[in-house]
Amino acid sequence: MSAQRVEEAIEAIRASGSRVTVDRRAVVEALDRSGDHQTAEQVAEAVWVHHPDVNLATVYRTLELLEKLEIAFHVHLGHGPSRWHLADDVHHHLVCEGCGRVIEIPDSTFDPLRKRLLDDTGFVIDPHHFSLSGVCGRCAAKAGR
Repeated sequence: MSAQRVEEAIEAIRASGSRVTVDRRAVVEALDRSGDHQTAEQVAEAVWVHHPDVNLATVYRTLELLEKLEIAFHVHLGHGPSRWHLADDVHHHLVCEGCGRVIEIPDSTFDPLRKRLLDDTGFVIDPHHFSLSGVCGRCAAKAGR
């Protein structure tokens, strides 16, 4: 766990004028510990290990606050519930429809597409909720593609 990352998130909550509660800290710590994209329910389960009295609704409200403050973001990775992660370098997700693998790629990969969409249509991609579905190299090789 990165104590610095947690403290930066807590300070951002405080700076926004929001209260820093034990429950909110627990959600930030659970996101940080996971190091992966977690559903809200998975975040809640991680919180309950140390704070069993935290309500699931509190976890959802805290995640929404963290997103509003750009401390955490949710992303839709294929089918199923959205997944959450602490903010870090902007990246995008490639989701394999064969095995479910999620590949993170840097934001700069889409610079040419971003520019083309902006120039041609005026459309701006929301970098925090952007993922593509397809087939990863391993699954493509197994299928003989």
